[in-house]
Amino acid sequence: MTEAKPLGLITLISDHLSHYISTPKLLVVYGTSWCKACEKIKPQLKELGNDINVVIVDTEKHLKSNRFYPSKIKSYPTLAYYENGYYIDDIKGLTNIKQEINELN
Repeated sequence: MTEAKPLGLITLISDHLSHYISTPKLLVVYGTSWCKACEKIKPQLKELGNDINVVIVDTEKHLKSNRFYPSKIKSYPTLAYYENGYYIDDIKGLTNIKQEINELN
């Protein structure tokens, strides 16, 4: 088994979250193209991309990728943290995402 290389910030173009889900530490941002809050957190996500793998999923375009979230997505953005393919928890606050991820570890 090869070690996963840092991905940085990835915006899915095709519906293949499965290609990334098994990375050691992954933040998945479930959002939509019209979500203003999704756009507002992008600077934080870019900074996180140096330390953790971040994948942005457009929930309206990437229906298969939505299946990795353990329940129905109720609001945007929904930030879900995974380790080695397993869902760990949601990131609740949007003001200090990095700190919340650190608290999960």
